[in-house]
Amino acid sequence: MAQRNFIEERRSKVLEYININSRADITELANLLECTEATIRRDLDFLEGQNLVIRTHGGAIKKEKTRSVWQTTPVAARLEQNSHEKKLIAAAAATLIEEGESLMIDGGSTTYFFAEAIKNKGNLLVVTNTPSIAEILVENEDNEVIVTGGEMLRGTYALGGSETESQLQKFYVDKCIIGVTGLIPGEGAFAAIPTEANIKRIMSERAKEIIIIMDSSKLGTRGFCRAFLPKAGDTIITDSKIQPQDHEALIKAGINVILVDNT
Repeated sequence: MAQRNFIEERRSKVLEYININSRADITELANLLECTEATIRRDLDFLEGQNLVIRTHGGAIKKEKTRSVWQTTPVAARLEQNSHEKKLIAAAAATLIEEGESLMIDGGSTTYFFAEAIKNKGNLLVVTNTPSIAEILVENEDNEVIVTGGEMLRGTYALGGSETESQLQKFYVDKCIIGVTGLIPGEGAFAAIPTEANIKRIMSERAKEIIIIMDSSKLGTRGFCRAFLPKAGDTIITDSKIQPQDHEALIKAGINVILVDNT
């Protein structure tokens, strides 16, 4: 009984620490609670099984309350969720970008990883509504980066609103790279809120080529707002966990589908 109480107390402290700090890695928890990293891994696995935390590669992040389709998820949490798949998808998208091209990139976790993947490509002209993406790309002195104005959205730290929309409509680029909240073949690509939907729609209208980058968990999922309808010739890059019926529907619609192997 004493041993069980000790384990429960330790796990309670782990959960409390993660809830206060939003995230924690295994090493810091082991040092804090003076136990082995193997013990912490078991605790985190248990807490995830109780739906209390979200496990990541090196630790865990806070389990947010379930959000409605109209609520955005903080980008910090999204960077942790399915990060392995997102990085593979971003790397695949980077192979489609040639030096000297002009791009639009919207805000999101997968597009953030995409910016990391192309930062060493030279002579790019990039328009983005996300300062953190701009910061990555401007480090390469060969690149020209334009950041729109607008209202900064809480949680996502992207810019939106009428000022952002007006500036985006001034440009026309070779390719736009867009992340989505959800996508249903034949119905459309979705965003969580109208502000984000408008940005995605305008970007999709202001580019020769559209590249949608998304992990397969987004397929078959609606958001609050439909942003645009992917059309024949557009490209979707996702992971190999895509459902066969979704894959077939996209191909039938004439959309180029690139699958990355995440096994």
